Amino acid sequence: MAAKDPFKFSKTDFQLTRLVAGLAALATLVIAVVKPVAAWVVGDPLVAEVERLAETPADGAKPGVTLTHGSAVTAEFADAGASLWLASIIPGALFAGILIVVLWLLWRLLGDVERGEPFTLANVWRMRGIAWAMVGGAFLLFTVDGLANAYLTQHAAEGASTIFTNTTTASDLLLPGAGFLIGALAEVFKRGVVLEGDVEGLV
Repeated sequence: MAAKDPFKFSKTDFQLTRLVAGLAALATLVIAVVKPVAAWVVGDPLVAEVERLAETPADGAKPGVTLTHGSAVTAEFADAGASLWLASIIPGALFAGILIVVLWLLWRLLGDVERGEPFTLANVWRMRGIAWAMVGGAFLLFTVDGLANAYLTQHAAEGASTIFTNTTTASDLLLPGAGFLIGALAEVFKRGVVLEGDVEGLV
């Protein structure tokens, strides 16, 4: 009797993967979009982390804004307008959108893998879509987040005139790096599709 492959996904494994993906998408959507929108609707003050203001004194805040210093500077806007709320929400909403697109494409790909049909052109394009979403989304998110942070900064502290502010770390390269890796795997899958077609043509 052949030994069972310990790395082969069972039906339960596929179901658990889908469940985790669905919960991750839902949690991200709630935290990044639903929660701040609900706070806006009920009239709560806008609380946002403001970058690159570590040297700004607490009394340097604009009227209606309270600055709190810690590992980062937090600005609390007592009566934030729609533009400030949107600036705080849009980066999170963009991240949630990118994640949902990636997980949806992954969901469709797993469906074909579960049916024993991994090497299809549709899956090649799904993997390319995941790669494009991760690489393009990372740069788009960096840009949008920097512009939003700068806008919040301008309205939080006296004398702030920056038009773009964002801090990057080595970990920020993980998302586009993973995207490039998946893009390379897509080309491997494409080669698998060609080889599978050649084999079927010989039968």
